[in-house]
Amino acid sequence: MSNAQNSSLRPPRMKRLSRDREDSPSSCEGPADSCKRVRQPAEDPGDLLSNWARLPQEILLHIFQYLPLLDRAFASLVCRSWNQAFHMPELWRCFEFELNQPASSYLKATHPDLIKQIIKRHSNHLQYVSFKVDSSTESAEAACDILSQLVNCSLKTLGLISTARPSFMELPKSHFISALTVVFVNSKSLSSLKIDDTPVDDPSLKVLVANNSDTLKLLKMSSCPHVSPAAY
Repeated sequence: MSNAQNSSLRPPRMKRLSRDREDSPSSCEGPADSCKRVRQPAEDPGDLLSNWARLPQEILLHIFQYLPLLDRAFASLVCRSWNQAFHMPELWRCFEFELNQPASSYLKATHPDLIKQIIKRHSNHLQYVSFKVDSSTESAEAACDILSQLVNCSLKTLGLISTARPSFMELPKSHFISALTVVFVNSKSLSSLKIDDTPVDDPSLKVLVANNSDTLKLLKMSSCPHVSPAAY
């Protein structure tokens, strides 16, 4: 092809490139303008927190149910909405107290400050409760102390679980019976009672059980054959 022919082809090609530039949104922008157009302003952390705080309470409740107790307590410090979710009655109907002596146990204990808060604000919400204690008598005594404070409770199920002996077996009988009396007197709808290694098997405990026989569907008290033959 001759040079004349080549030169006659060049102008249309250049025009087409120029037209492409005109159609391009960045054709008249410099580097700074282009960066302004592409980059989006970062979200304010305060806005993110505000969005989380607007989560519906039923969703927060569902999330909190999957959190360990201590994590749940920390989450309640995030904002007012999360704190309100932390105290929703539905979150406290089923609860397990873990009591141990840290120097001799592998259990993760329920923090004493949380126990005080639970008793103060949620004793009337507790319905399905269990106490898991290690082999120390101190842990068993702590469990009985908590039971003695549940004067506003209305438990439906109660379990006293020993991970190892002696635990409840070395408790003073009067201390143990006094704690159970509080439960039986206040919980008129108690339907299930399970106790590992009951330290007493005498008429006073038998009377407590008999007074709640209308509602009790499950009674299993180990080491207590006169009151709970089904435990054997």
